Parts: sequence; C-alpha cells; structure tokens
Amino acid sequence: MITETIKNWLEAKIATEWLSSIILHICTIMILLVIGYILFFIGKYIILNLISKLTSKTETEIDDLIVKNYIPHRIVSIIVFSIMHRINENLFSSEETIFAFNHSILNLLVIIAAISIVDALLNFANTLLTQSKFAERFPTKSLIQALKLILYFFGVIFILSILLGKSPLFFISGLGALTAVLLLIFKDPILGLVAGVQVSANNLIQVGDWIEIPSHDTNGVVKDFTLTTLKVENWNQTISSIPMQTLISNSFKNWRQMGQSAGRRIKRSILIDANSIEFVKSDLMDTFNELPLLKEYLNQKEKELEDYNNSDTPNSKKNIQIQRRLTNIGTFRAYCFEYLKKNPSVNSELTLIVRQLEPTEGGIPLEIWTYSATTDWIAYESIQSDIFDHLYSVLHEFNLRVYQKPSGEDIKSIAQSS
Repeated sequence: MITETIKNWLEAKIATEWLSSIILHICTIMILLVIGYILFFIGKYIILNLISKLTSKTETEIDDLIVKNYIPHRIVSIIVFSIMHRINENLFSSEETIFAFNHSILNLLVIIAAISIVDALLNFANTLLTQSKFAERFPTKSLIQALKLILYFFGVIFILSILLGKSPLFFISGLGALTAVLLLIFKDPILGLVAGVQVSANNLIQVGDWIEIPSHDTNGVVKDFTLTTLKVENWNQTISSIPMQTLISNSFKNWRQMGQSAGRRIKRSILIDANSIEFVKSDLMDTFNELPLLKEYLNQKEKELEDYNNSDTPNSKKNIQIQRRLTNIGTFRAYCFEYLKKNPSVNSELTLIVRQLEPTEGGIPLEIWTYSATTDWIAYESIQSDIFDHLYSVLHEFNLRVYQKPSGEDIKSIAQSS
C-alpha cells in the first residue's frame, strides 16, 4: 500500500515517531487534495463548461436558472467528495488512524455539499415561484426561508454528530433541555414564521398591496416580506421595515379589495350655511326650470305637493304656513343626485346617496356618498375634485351659501361698513 511506502521512507529519514506520524498525516491529506483538485478541474472546466454551452442553446429558461443557481456545480462537488471517499478507503484502509481522520473530514465535506445542493434547489424553487402567479397569493420567500432554517438546523446536528462521534439522535433527543434557550434565541424567527403562516393562510397581504399600519406610521405599497420582516415603501418614498408579527398583534388596513372592485368610494360633505335655506319662490323656480337635470324631479315633486296640499290632511288648505313647499336645499340635493347619476365618471350601479346630516356649529352637512368609475388613485382624485368643483360652483344658483369661518377680509369688511 502507498501508506506503507511513505511510512517506511519517513522512518528511515526521521527518527522521531510522532513527527513521522504527523508528516504521514499531512502527506496523505496532500495526496487526497491533489486527487480532489484534479477531479474538480475535470468537473469544472470540462463537465460544467459543457453543461453551460448546452443550456445556452436551449430556448427554455429553466435550465438557465439551474445553472444560475449553481446546482450543477454543487452536484459536481458532492460527486468529487464521494469519489475521494472511495479513494480514501482504497489507499489508506490499512492505516486506521489516517483512514478515520480522512473519513471524518470527507464526511463533513459530503454533508456540507449536500446542504449546499438542497440550498441551491430551494433558491431555484424560490425563483420559479416568484416568477409565477402563485407568488401573488402566497409568501414564497417566507416559505423558502423557513425551509432553509430547518435545513441548516439539521445540517448543524449532522456536523456535530461527526465532529463529536455521536449519533444525530443523541442531539435531537437532547433538544428538550435546550427548548427554552432555543425559543429565546429564535424568538423573532418563530413568531415571524407563525405570523407568516397565518398571513399566508388568510391571504392578508400580497406584494404590491397598499396597506396602512397606524401603529408604525406606515402608509404605502408592500415591496417584499420575508420570514421575519415586512418591507413597505411609503408614499413619501421612505422604506418601513416592520416585524411580521405586527400584522397579527396590531390592526392594519389593506386597500387591495378596493383596487379590485368596480369603483372607489367618494364620501365628502358640503357645509351649507343654515341662514341661506329658504322656500323656493317664483324667480328661483324659473331658474330651476332652466336646468335640464331638474326637469323630471320638478314635475314629480310639483304633482306630489299639489296632491298633498289639496288632500284632506288637517289644516293643509287652511294654513299656508304648514303646507308642503319646495326648498332650495332639497332641490339642490335632488340636483346633486341627478348630476352624479348621469356623470360618466361615477359608477351609478354602486351605492349612490346624497343625504343631509345632523346640523353642526359649522353648518348643515350635505354628504355625497358615491363611487368613482375607476380605482386609479390619480384619476380618482381628479374625478372627486371635478365633482365638487361643479357642485360648489352651481350652489349659488340655488341661493345657497357654503359655511366658512370668518377670515381677516371678512372682519375688515365688517369694520369698514360700520
């Protein structure tokens, strides 16, 4: 055997036994390293180059992703380590100490190579899932990270079993005593993993969702979320990194459903000055008759009022003060409804309400509750502004005024008039 030859030569040259033993170990390792280097050279510059050329000529992208994630490289590594393992058995089996030492080193390398292969396969799976539609409904990155955490955990156990010469079951059975320590060390990943599973199972968030988290002053678009962290790009272009467990422990608002719906809600009030409310007189009625949107309403309302006032309702004929009459605010409310109903930028198939709310010290709120025909943010704001631009502009046609607090100019005018 080759070890006997090296040993005899060393004993002839070196008298000290322990020194010759050390040099013998080094020589055997050098032999294995040289053989391993030759095998790696063959694998890297011949086999891997051939694989790269073949994948570059195909039209599919899957094989390119396999090469990009270094899966062939790591497979070649474990093949080389396995061959070296066999060579070690053939060359150094007669030397028990040398064989055992080399055997342990090669076992470690095989396990590390196996872990690296599984890691590369997980990276490959993550790339495929990220590019698929499945990624929109499931946090693939969090799942891959959880699997990697499990992979590294068991990898460390196998490595320790080789270094300490114990069975992997010995370390797994001893985990019970270390549970409290492990829970303390891996508290955030565990909480994040549980939160990630709950978020995924309930489909609470997806990449691209617009969310609001008041407790963290966050309002923006979800850019990424991992096992422990949610990354949100706020509308002011800042980035918020939030623990995943926040989504379970605190409340948040997700605007996704709004974006997928047929329209976005417009809910805003016009504060009417109570002193400007009055019954409709003849001159104001002439103005209303010139508004096409009010034609149907006025005809219906006039008939309704005439029928009521000519009925046997108590005092309806005797006292004109209690007879029903048109009001400018009621007619304006009908105008708003017809205007929104016929506005092409408004989705009239959804809820459409124009209602009068409880009076406040700031006036009488006339609330508009409707939905735009689009959920695009910029278009929505433009539609909302156009609607209220028109309603504020037409308000004076109904002899109504918008309430606003006195300004400096108002006080100055009062002072000058007095």
